[in-house]
Amino acid sequence: MNLREARFERRLTQFDLRLKTGIHQSKISNFEQGYIEPTEIEKKKLSKALAVKLSDIDWSGERYGRLG
Repeated sequence: MNLREARFERRLTQFDLRLKTGIHQSKISNFEQGYIEPTEIEKKKLSKALAVKLSDIDWSGERYGRLG
């Protein structure tokens, strides 16, 4: 599952996730849209907030690798 799917399954908004992780909502949006990839620290915060294993989320996103 990707980040957006994991968030939807837990019925969280991007703002809810922001409150749980301290990562700005606009950055979470950029992660979900694939514009930027989270750092390892951000991945850990997000997976903990979503109560999933780090390896359960496909961090590659839709657009990673297409940019640049």
